[in-house]
Amino acid sequence: MTALAAVAAWLWFGPRIASELAGTATGATSEALFTVLVFGPLLAFALAGAALSGLPAWGLGQRPLHTSGQGLALGLGGVLLATGYAALAGTLRHGTAGGISLALLAGVLVIALQVAAEETMFRGWLQPLLARVVGTPLAVGGIAIAFAALHVLAGTSDGVGLINLMLGGVLFGVLAARSGGIAGAFAAHFAWNATEQLVLGLDPNPGVGSFGALADLDLVGSPRWGGSGEGLNASWAMAIALCVVLVPILLWPFRGRGQDAASMTAGRNLSPSPHRPT
Repeated sequence: MTALAAVAAWLWFGPRIASELAGTATGATSEALFTVLVFGPLLAFALAGAALSGLPAWGLGQRPLHTSGQGLALGLGGVLLATGYAALAGTLRHGTAGGISLALLAGVLVIALQVAAEETMFRGWLQPLLARVVGTPLAVGGIAIAFAALHVLAGTSDGVGLINLMLGGVLFGVLAARSGGIAGAFAAHFAWNATEQLVLGLDPNPGVGSFGALADLDLVGSPRWGGSGEGLNASWAMAIALCVVLVPILLWPFRGRGQDAASMTAGRNLSPSPHRPT
């Protein structure tokens, strides 16, 4: 609870401090500075907290290349599926602002930093820490709820948007728990955000962000199918896509050493040995 309170405090005050420090910078420069100033300290805090807890917050888990590939496929497939549902609902439109630019590379790095900070904090540190106390299933659900709730401090207020954040938190949490590390969760989270923002141009809605996008897809019409300022993120299209991606993963039998076992081992390694003096 103390860690979550500290994260909440930073997410409340950090953006205000970052805005002041960014000064008169505009466009992609402003967004990059803002991300570094907000998520850089969040990443450092997560790494320090995990180290004090005896947890490898940046542990990649079992078969990291395999789980990263799975995560990339799930993230890419999920956002494409959500976009397809929005198209079926009649809200998808083509804009004119897309194109290739060097700013896209900066956008990739900015998204990678943000995702790394969030996954290190929530799935690398807090989830296995909570799993020591309540077990993995409750830890995955609890941290997913906290993940969604803390986004309220970043301005998310739409109910469907918060549901989607929670479902996304469950997806990333399950991937981390099953592999024993954050490689798959990071890959899925990164692929989802990067595809939505830099490939399809769906976030922000309408138009494209300060780093640009390869395409410019806009959502107009029913807010519940993406036609709002929060776009796909606050739509039933995304909620359905997340469920389609998540349910088979939850039903698929798992055998192996997951995050729960890894966190318990780390906890035992911190405990004094009965065979040596302390």
